[in-house]
Amino acid sequence: MSNLGFHSIYHQINSREDSLCHRAFVSLMDENFSRIQAFESEQPLDVYDILGFSISFELDYINVLKILDRSGLPLLAKDRERPLVIAGGPAVTFNPEPLTPFFDAFVIGEGEEVIHEIIETFTNLRHRSKQEILESLSAVQGVYVPDFYEVKYDKTGRVLEFTAKNKAHDCIRKRWIKKLDDIKTESVILTPNTEFKDMFLLEVSRGCGRNCRFCMAGYCYRVPRARSLGYVLDRAEFGFKFKKKIGLVGAAISDYPYIDELSENFIRRQIKFSVSSLRADTLREPLMEGLARSGHRTLTIAPEAGSQRLRDVINKGINEGHVLNSISLAHKYGIHNVKLYYIIGLPTETDGDIDEMIDFLVQIKDFMKKIGNKTGNLSISVNPFIPKPWTPFQWVGMESIDTLNKKINRLKNSLKPKGIRVIFESPRLSEIQSALARGDRLMGILLYEAYKLGGKTSSYKKIEIEGRNIEYYAHRHLAFEDTLPWDHIDIGLKKEYFINEYKRALQGKFTRRCTDEICSTCRICQHK
Repeated sequence: MSNLGFHSIYHQINSREDSLCHRAFVSLMDENFSRIQAFESEQPLDVYDILGFSISFELDYINVLKILDRSGLPLLAKDRERPLVIAGGPAVTFNPEPLTPFFDAFVIGEGEEVIHEIIETFTNLRHRSKQEILESLSAVQGVYVPDFYEVKYDKTGRVLEFTAKNKAHDCIRKRWIKKLDDIKTESVILTPNTEFKDMFLLEVSRGCGRNCRFCMAGYCYRVPRARSLGYVLDRAEFGFKFKKKIGLVGAAISDYPYIDELSENFIRRQIKFSVSSLRADTLREPLMEGLARSGHRTLTIAPEAGSQRLRDVINKGINEGHVLNSISLAHKYGIHNVKLYYIIGLPTETDGDIDEMIDFLVQIKDFMKKIGNKTGNLSISVNPFIPKPWTPFQWVGMESIDTLNKKINRLKNSLKPKGIRVIFESPRLSEIQSALARGDRLMGILLYEAYKLGGKTSSYKKIEIEGRNIEYYAHRHLAFEDTLPWDHIDIGLKKEYFINEYKRALQGKFTRRCTDEICSTCRICQHK
């Protein structure tokens, strides 16, 4: 319910006179097999024409099957005539293949415009067969109907050939909104029963041009776009009438081109606000003052990699000085707690990078005391590196579970005695996420079998099909010349660009930021 993409599509559908959108959820606390109903109507889901999913994370794939099952619907798309089951969201934009057995169609990219084309196509053909409706939907830019594509694999599981059928497009081209001010992406349902119950959420920007080489969102949602200052101020004034705080949403709020003016306006108008993300190299006084006045008590930033060498490899673009300056600035405005996000198991990472990470964190702890911050807590959140499609590291396999666990234990043993809290994600869960992220259609069958065994983490370990299992998909290395399972998706960037970025990563070369004024890095602006 806190997903702004969910809110946005809900608003777009309900703004039409010929359509009605209701919500449905599965409770992860409900162990009983209770039938799911729409929240507004209390009707079963099979009475609706279209069942739509917004999917952001791979670990939610198993919950998709749970929702279909608890709705009394067949899990496999080939066994259903109605309703049509469609998915959108970040996870399916970069690689829908593991979910193809279960969905009739996917939206690739941003959905605020294409949802109207889908509704109009369906309305005109609603009394025709499912096959005829899907054939018409496949002609809509950004709509992928997996049943109209045939995939052939070799004996090792590599994709040999991907062939379009039924006059479907050879490539499915991503949809994206050119002018954000033309659409509303904000809270449209205000409810206490959600993660950010005291906030009115408001998107200020979309996409990121930072070229962090591990980050899928930075590539799949390029071109970077920002809403005008006037638009954001107007919608923030509106939202503040209903909630105690405005939640600013974007890839990096401190990169928003009008963030100083926006923060100063909020301070003058006594509007409290929060942010979804910050960068240490663009954090300045107006924003920090505004956050402090809004009640923030923790500075959260992401160095990501343990050493400067490794930050150069991933093109993070920040250094230790940026981190220390941010901590000092936060302390100046009464924000004493510090939380840092790190990724372990990045390509080329060595024990020396972990050594440097530990040394710097101890230095931070000492620095906090030196500037007079004697009460603030320092914590780190450590997550295993998960290779994602449409990034320069899409060919690299995830590091082994044993190696990752050794690194986590080393960090805990070295940092906890220094008073630094270590939070970490289970490498076993990350392995499942990695397998789903870079999986193909056979991975979807593995997912199906795991669900039938209960859908627990341990269930995935018990499944193997045609000699391939979770470990195969999570840790396999791919070659530049391979046909990748997601090669039929066109996000506007060519494979050669990612190969070049991978080579630059190994050399530690910097790729400059993508901006409206400069378009010479990836040339995606020329593709739009």
